[in-house]
Amino acid sequence: MSQNGAGPVSVWKILKWVVALLVAAIAIFPIWWMINVVFALPGEPVSLNPRLWPTSLSAGIANIHMIFAQTEFLRAYGISVAYALLTIAGVLVFGSLAAFEFSLFEFPGRRVLFGFVLLSLMVPSAVTIIPAYLLTSQLGWLNTMQGLVVPGIASAFGLFMLVQFMRAIPKDMIEAARLDGANHFQIYWHVALPLSRNAVVTLAILTFIQTWGNYMWPLIVGSNAEMYTVSQVVGLFNSPLSHHTVDTVMTANLLAAIPPLVFFLIFQRKIIQGIAMSGTKG
Repeated sequence: MSQNGAGPVSVWKILKWVVALLVAAIAIFPIWWMINVVFALPGEPVSLNPRLWPTSLSAGIANIHMIFAQTEFLRAYGISVAYALLTIAGVLVFGSLAAFEFSLFEFPGRRVLFGFVLLSLMVPSAVTIIPAYLLTSQLGWLNTMQGLVVPGIASAFGLFMLVQFMRAIPKDMIEAARLDGANHFQIYWHVALPLSRNAVVTLAILTFIQTWGNYMWPLIVGSNAEMYTVSQVVGLFNSPLSHHTVDTVMTANLLAAIPPLVFFLIFQRKIIQGIAMSGTKG
């Protein structure tokens, strides 16, 4: 035991730190390498001249300017932002309302219905994507924003997560609000929703990350170039038939990765808190 009261550092603790740093390095290195390629002089072969730092800030800025000036990347950004925000709004509204009923109230068939929700989590998306496309086509929603958004607002994962969180709300608080004269919607709006803020924020962030990176569904229902999302535009750059140089392709990928990275870095504490508390039962 040292004089300041701190015990000796165990081998297990050192091993945990080594593993954590190794995992962090593996996760960060591809992003850093992408930045390294973008901010490099044109024609400089990174594979033949390995380096761990950018060499030309002006070249990277020129690559970014070229992407925005010569492609429809800015429009795709707008489409993706609208797609993500509308999906988040739908998931939160419908998910929180359904979770409020499933977690805090009894009604006939509650367990059976929630069981079907859990079963839907086990169904691969490839099984439902064709029926969803046929329904969207029959409604005339191909190449429209509602065609992108509506099929994704019923999130079984979001419902399950919010139910697990709202179950921790004491029933006494619900009864107290009812005795104070609050109606059913007021209890949801003023009691259940504020107490579930961490879970709601976490679900919003996870939905944003998932929606922003969604490639398959926008590709199926948005064949018109005017409805291309960022993921579709990046897919064009990554196509085997594309004639773009490596730095241009990396620039497109970097621009697509910035929004989810920023969101995660800003709200990572909320994500951890929400996931940790969603399994807590009152």
